[in-house]
Amino acid sequence: MGGTEDDPLQTTFIRFKGPAAQKTFVVSHGAEKISDTQWAGYELDRAIFALTNQSTAPPLTTDSEIIWMFEKVDDDTVKAKLRIAGYLNAQSDTLYFDARNRAVSLQDYTLEMKRVSSV
Repeated sequence: MGGTEDDPLQTTFIRFKGPAAQKTFVVSHGAEKISDTQWAGYELDRAIFALTNQSTAPPLTTDSEIIWMFEKVDDDTVKAKLRIAGYLNAQSDTLYFDARNRAVSLQDYTLEMKRVSSV
């Protein structure tokens, strides 16, 4: 699953305008074929946002779970449902233990993707 020198975690690094940067690690992921036309998957991410100047403010750490399900409607259309669950992190939030490892925010989206003819 990653996290070793031979199999590192997938990582994204962003340097913002101004004195800030964020690093996001894919901690876990998985997928399952439900039927010939349906597929579901998930990804767990940890993001660390920090100031890059002389500030002594500690970095902000967030944990997110992205859950999606795709369904092929026809050769040109795919419909999907996307849920993003946000979790508290022990390093960043004193209410972490009160949440008992449950999501504290949920965002749901419905997507419809259609093939576009080439120009």
